[in-house]
Amino acid sequence: SVFYRGFYAMPYLKTASGIPTGGVYGFTVMALEVIKRLNPDYVAIAWDKPKTNIRKRLALYSGYKAGRKPAPPEFYAQIPLLHQLLDALGWPLYELDDYEADDIIGALATQASKKHIETIIITSDMDMLQVVHDDIKVYALKTGLSNIELYSPASFEEKHHIKVSQF
Repeated sequence: SVFYRGFYAMPYLKTASGIPTGGVYGFTVMALEVIKRLNPDYVAIAWDKPKTNIRKRLALYSGYKAGRKPAPPEFYAQIPLLHQLLDALGWPLYELDDYEADDIIGALATQASKKHIETIIITSDMDMLQVVHDDIKVYALKTGLSNIELYSPASFEEKHHIKVSQF
């Protein structure tokens, strides 16, 4: 979701030869600012694998992703550049058949929590709030990095008047 947000923040940015780069640039600016602010020990990136099968989700809810338009070709053209960037930074990219990025992020965060490793998820996908826990915080990107909301169990309950387990 950070790459997606970066793409739409800089949709017309291109190299001199016309290769679109706004998504990669926007992602890089946001990611490096997060690294600077949080100084994490580990970084991992999750991605929806192309052609991920959503059949199981559609069986549960027929309106899943209904009306969602696919991203434009300029978005997809930048994915190889994003992969090169992540390789250069040494940040692992996780993508699995039939699992969306939020599934992967939630699984990694839950595994880390069981080892008492504090995890901070950076996302604009509000589905991630369901994994908020004492060891798992979510920084929800609202607009860029200037409007970020930190969710912990206490702040979630204060804002939504329900427990995370009820979400």
